[in-house]
Amino acid sequence: MRSILVFLLIFALFSCARFPEEEVKRAKLEIETMYYADVPKYLPEEWGLMRDVWQKIDEAERERDREAAMRWYNYVMEKASLFEDMLAEKKQEEEALKKQKEEERRRLLELEQQKLAEKKEFPSQTIQTLPKGEKKEVVVSKTRKKSIDDVRYKIEKRYPSFYTVREEESLEEIAELPSIYNDRYYWPLIYKFNRNQVRDPKKLYKGQILRIPRNITMEDIFKAREEAKAKTPRVLPKTAFTPEKYRKFIEELISEE
Repeated sequence: MRSILVFLLIFALFSCARFPEEEVKRAKLEIETMYYADVPKYLPEEWGLMRDVWQKIDEAERERDREAAMRWYNYVMEKASLFEDMLAEKKQEEEALKKQKEEERRRLLELEQQKLAEKKEFPSQTIQTLPKGEKKEVVVSKTRKKSIDDVRYKIEKRYPSFYTVREEESLEEIAELPSIYNDRYYWPLIYKFNRNQVRDPKKLYKGQILRIPRNITMEDIFKAREEAKAKTPRVLPKTAFTPEKYRKFIEELISEE
């Protein structure tokens, strides 16, 4: 009976001291998977950490350090799940930015095509000559018909529908720009319209292209100002953007001769 107990004790000790070969293999496989999932491209800092961890795992394997091996195995498993979410977010941001750039490029192309078409349809000058026998004279009548692209250009210049983030800029600072909303408490409008690429309203990145919503209602503005903790959400500064100002600006451009 005593020999059996001794055998079981020795077996238990050896079992506890087993080096986690399978865990080490799985940890390395996870790191390789990160590499082929483009973690180095989208998360370079995190990938640098994983390279260091790989070396730590190799070191634990050489020294047969079970405790260190398990510690790094658990670390890799935890980070693998986290990196998967971060990677998906980065790829979504890249795709959204790509779509915005493509939309802007297509819009500019349409404006250029419209401009060429209007030049053919509405020549800027008509030339008339007097009947024979009279002194020849060329009469030039200039007709300035405002084209659609001219109107759109001026609208975009005054009230841009896209904005490129500068270094260390915040949503409040962007909303406060005269060409955007001229009121910092409008910032929730920009945030809600760009949720696909702005997860944290307090964290922007230089070069991000944000869409600026223009087809908004007064109720949208009041809700945004209330969310931004304005003292009087329904009392707007005189210089702040409103749908009425936007509409009048467009009407004035169209009515110009």
